[in-house]
Amino acid sequence: MSDERPSHVVIQGILPKEAPGIRREFSDWAKDHENNIQVSLFIRALQKFYDTPYTETLSYFQVAGIHGYPGNLKWDGAVAPPHDRDARHYIYCTHNHFNFPTWHRPYMVLFEETLWKLMGEVIEKNLEFHDDADKKLWLEERNKWRLPYWDWALNSAQGKVPDLFVPYSIKIRQPVGKGGSQQESENVPNPLARFQVKENGVPIKMGKLPKKYRVDSVQLGDGSYLPWAECSGTSRWGIKPHTQPDEWTEGVNKTEMIAPAINNHEWYFSPDKRKPEDQKKREEAIFKHPVGDLLHRLFKIDNWEDFSSTRVSQAPSDIDWEKWVSLEYVHNNLHGFIGGDGVEGIGHMQNVPSAAFDPIFYMHHCNIDRITAIWQTLHEGVWFENDVLAERELYPFRGPKLDGEIDYFTSNDVRDWTRFGYQYEILELRDGETEVGRKRRINEFIDKSYFSTAQVLLKDEGHLFHDGSDIESFAARNEFEDYIIDVIYDRQVIPLTFYALNGDPYIIHFFLGAPVPQPESNGVAAKITFKSPKHVGMVYNFSTPWLGNGNNTESAMSDVESDGEEPEPESDQPTCGNCVSQQAENILSNAMIPLTIPLYNAAADKDIEGLENIHPDQVRDFLANELTWVAVSTNGTIIPWERLPKTKVFVLKGKAKHYTENSKLSSYKEYDALGHITHNKPAGASHADYGQYA
Repeated sequence: MSDERPSHVVIQGILPKEAPGIRREFSDWAKDHENNIQVSLFIRALQKFYDTPYTETLSYFQVAGIHGYPGNLKWDGAVAPPHDRDARHYIYCTHNHFNFPTWHRPYMVLFEETLWKLMGEVIEKNLEFHDDADKKLWLEERNKWRLPYWDWALNSAQGKVPDLFVPYSIKIRQPVGKGGSQQESENVPNPLARFQVKENGVPIKMGKLPKKYRVDSVQLGDGSYLPWAECSGTSRWGIKPHTQPDEWTEGVNKTEMIAPAINNHEWYFSPDKRKPEDQKKREEAIFKHPVGDLLHRLFKIDNWEDFSSTRVSQAPSDIDWEKWVSLEYVHNNLHGFIGGDGVEGIGHMQNVPSAAFDPIFYMHHCNIDRITAIWQTLHEGVWFENDVLAERELYPFRGPKLDGEIDYFTSNDVRDWTRFGYQYEILELRDGETEVGRKRRINEFIDKSYFSTAQVLLKDEGHLFHDGSDIESFAARNEFEDYIIDVIYDRQVIPLTFYALNGDPYIIHFFLGAPVPQPESNGVAAKITFKSPKHVGMVYNFSTPWLGNGNNTESAMSDVESDGEEPEPESDQPTCGNCVSQQAENILSNAMIPLTIPLYNAAADKDIEGLENIHPDQVRDFLANELTWVAVSTNGTIIPWERLPKTKVFVLKGKAKHYTENSKLSSYKEYDALGHITHNKPAGASHADYGQYA
C-alpha cells in the first residue's frame, strides 16, 4: 500500500515540541468558561467544523459518518472494512471486537487534530487582535489544548452532564479590545448542545440530503422506528413517542434525563427514615448499583481480550466468571443512558449508526480512551494474545506507522497513545516517582474517585459484619462473599417476520422482585425501564439493525444520483457488515451485573423480609425467589425469550478481598455456580450449562 496518494488525510495528533499535552476532565477544563481562552477557541472551532460543507471529507458530518450512517460513502477514499466488502457499504466502526478500544483511539485523535487546526484558522482569520501579547497568549492556549474527556463515573459528578453541554447559547471570551481592556463576553450559539446539518446555512433533514450523503431512519422489528431521516439536528432524550417531527426535527437536548439514568447504578444511601424525602430516596436507591464499581472490577482484569470487548473470548473450559465485565459493556450502557430509553424520549447516542453525530460522543469516547490508557499502565506489557489481530488494519484511519510509512494504522501502531501528542494527568510520571509508585497513586485515584463494593462493605452501615473489632482488623482477617450475574447474549434478535429488521438494539433488565412497569402516561402504555422499582442492573445491546428494506419513505424520495465514482449499493438502507458477519459466525457477547451491593442493602433494610445477611445460605433462597429478568426493546416492549434463544443468565458466588488501603484494589476469585436460581427459568442457565463452563 506504499503507493497511496499523499492527498489522503494523515492523522498525526498535535505533536508538541516538548512533553505531550494533557487531556483534562471536561468540567474541570471548562471552569469559568466566559473567561477561558481554550473554551472560546473550542466553541468557535467546533462551530467552524459544523459549518464545513457536508460534501467535504473533513466536515463534521463526514467525520461523524465514519462511525455509521450515511454508510454509502467511503471516507477519504478508504476501502470498506473487510466485513463489508461484499455489501459495498462503509460503516467502519468495530463493536464486539478486541480492537474496539484501539479503533476508537485514532478516531478521537482525528477529531482532536481537526479541531486544533480549525482553532488556528479561528485565530488567524476570524478573530481580530489589537495586542500582539494577547494573540501570543491565544496561540499558547491553543497549543496547550487537548480534547477533554467526560468522566461520567466520578463520585463528585454523580453522572451529571457538564454544564457546557446544556444551553443552546453561551457566552465566551473575546480578545482584548483596542484600548487594551478586555471586551465583554460574546454570546454565541452553543455547538455542544446539538449538531445540525445545514445546506446554504439552513438546517436540512438528513433524509433529504443527496443520496450519497443521505441518513436513513431505522425500522425496528417491533414496528417502531428511529427517525434519523427526519432530523436536521441531534437530540438527547428529546424525541418523544407519538409526537410530531416539528417538535424535535432541529434537535432537542434534555440532558437533565441523563444523570438519573446513569445513577440508576448509584451507590448505597443511608437514610434518616424520619424524613419523608429520605424514605423516598431509600426506596429509589436501595437496589441500585454504582457504575464506578464496574470500573473497579474492570481495572483488575489481567488480559486484553476480556478487558476490551463484550465478545466472548474464552473457551468454556477456560472461563473466568469475574472477567465478564468489559470496557465495551460499560461503554454500551452509557450510550443508552445518554441517548434515551425510547419510552420517555430517544436520542442519537443510543443507536450505533447515529451516535457520532452528537458532539457528546467524542468526550464520552475520550473517557473510554483514558480508561484504556489507565488499564494499559496498570497492566504494562499485556496486549493482544493474537498477533494477527493486533496487526489488522483499523480502517479508514491512516497515518505514520511505527516504521514511518504512511498507511492504515493497526492496533500495534496506536498502542502508545503519547505518540499522538497527548497524555492524561493521572498517568504522568512525576519527578522522582518509580513505576511502582505511579501504579500505587493510580490505584489510590481509582479508589477515591469511584464508588465500589469495598466501600459499602467496609463502611458496613448495616452492621452485618463487624464482630466488635475495628474495620481494619476485620478486613485483614476476612474474605467477603461476592455475588454476580453473568450473561451470555446474542446481539441479533430473531425477527418476527421475514421483513422485520435483525440486530435490533435491546436491553436486559434485572430486578430483585417482579418487574413493575412504569405508570402509563400521556397515552403511552406502561413500559418496563430502568426506573421500574427494584431494578438492580441492565445490559444494553448496542447493535445495528442490519437487514435493509427501504423502509425510509423520506429517504426514498431523495433520488440524486451518485458522482459516478462507483455504483450505489443495491439496498436503500446500508447494512452493518460487522453485525452480519458476527451473526453468520454465531459470535456471542457477555456482560456482568454485580449483585453484592443491592443484596447488602436489602439485608440491611429491616423492612425487607427473607434476607438478614449475605451469607450463601440466605442469599440462595432469596435470589431463587426474587431475582427476575426481562428483555425489552428500546421502546420498552417486552421481547419474548424465544426471540433470543442463545441468551443465558448465570448467577455465581465468589470470594472478594477488600482492603482499607486506597492503594490496593479489591480482588475477586473462585466463583461457584448457584444453578438452582436460574435452572428451568426462561433464558436461565441450566445445571448443564454451568457444567459446560466449569
